[in-house]
Amino acid sequence: MIGGKSGRVAGRWGFGLSVFYAVLVRFYQAAGGTIGVPGTFTEESLDVWYMANYVAGLLILLGGVACLFLSEPWVRTLPRRFPVRPGQELPRPLMLAGCVVPVLAGGVFAVAHGIVGIVTQLLELCGVIHVDYPSDWVTLDVTALNLWNVLFYEPWFVAMGICLILAALGYLRQAGIREVVVRRIVWTSYVLIFVLGVLGTLAVVLKWNVTVGG
Repeated sequence: MIGGKSGRVAGRWGFGLSVFYAVLVRFYQAAGGTIGVPGTFTEESLDVWYMANYVAGLLILLGGVACLFLSEPWVRTLPRRFPVRPGQELPRPLMLAGCVVPVLAGGVFAVAHGIVGIVTQLLELCGVIHVDYPSDWVTLDVTALNLWNVLFYEPWFVAMGICLILAALGYLRQAGIREVVVRRIVWTSYVLIFVLGVLGTLAVVLKWNVTVGG
């Protein structure tokens, strides 16, 4: 059973993972850092690359904050001097619509993204498939990129996705949502991860218009 303590642990881990990845990876690369970037970009693509990393870092931090909102009651409790609902938690309908649903969706996507990346990059490392990469690269060490993805980027997506899902499930149980509903959400998440994982892997293997990488 995923209850209060497990949900809190997942939420705290999710927040920590988000801060780590946003600051030490996305913001670092947005500032021009090259560790974990096994190649060089065209001049026209650099500004897009920097901005994409910056925006991704902000979204990742938002996910981490959402983990805390779901797992820590004190975070979602309004100040005692607040004019509306002073000293009370944010209303459950607002939390469900504004936090739980987006967090579950993000968690499912993150896990599926990580699984697809690990599987396809391993296949390329083994010479089973060849992945087409965007023309934005001037130089690219494909083997190094695959290793970074398999050993670092994609495992982070899987871990962060699991934390997001567990934090959301923990909140649902704390909020008194019926267990049968929570179990349906769990199984729906499993099914969606499987479907997205299969479709994503096929997209890469069959060379549909997708992008692979952290």
